[in-house]
Amino acid sequence: MTALVWALTGLLVLAALAGWLSATAQRVDRLHRRVETSRAALDAELTRRAAAALEYATSGELDPASALVLADAATAALDAPRTPAALREASDADDAHRWRAESDLTRALGAALPPADGPGLARVADAARRVELARRFHNDAVVQTRRLRGKRIVRWAHLAGRARVPETADFLDEFRGGGGGVAGS
Repeated sequence: MTALVWALTGLLVLAALAGWLSATAQRVDRLHRRVETSRAALDAELTRRAAAALEYATSGELDPASALVLADAATAALDAPRTPAALREASDADDAHRWRAESDLTRALGAALPPADGPGLARVADAARRVELARRFHNDAVVQTRRLRGKRIVRWAHLAGRARVPETADFLDEFRGGGGGVAGS
């Protein structure tokens, strides 16, 4: 083979490698955007659940002690720090505090909700189911992103750039409404 053929072959291999690396970097970027989108959806559902729980606690359908416990937990969940995506680098402590507040709200929902069915209870139960789904979608996106970022070529070529490694949302989110108590997560 001549030098020209070797040079063209080398350029073709380099172009293919560059194209593959570019496609992989785009995939990492898409996964990071998916994580941010799912985190925003999770935040919205958590706010919706806490608002529904607070509304139910103040509706007069619960006994005063249960209403107070549920209202306190819902208020704590609403007041928990919510760090915007742009500032999330220093939010590990904020996230831990928020996940504790959300777990406390789940426990309060499981303990305070009566076995009877009503419109306020249905709204709270629907919001709780939506939180379960949103957390599952968010954690799935995080796992996929971390799996791709863990590949050797992604690390060596720094294809993730300076993006922070995403964290899962670890809090208790599953409850059995109607006084059934808390289920695991």
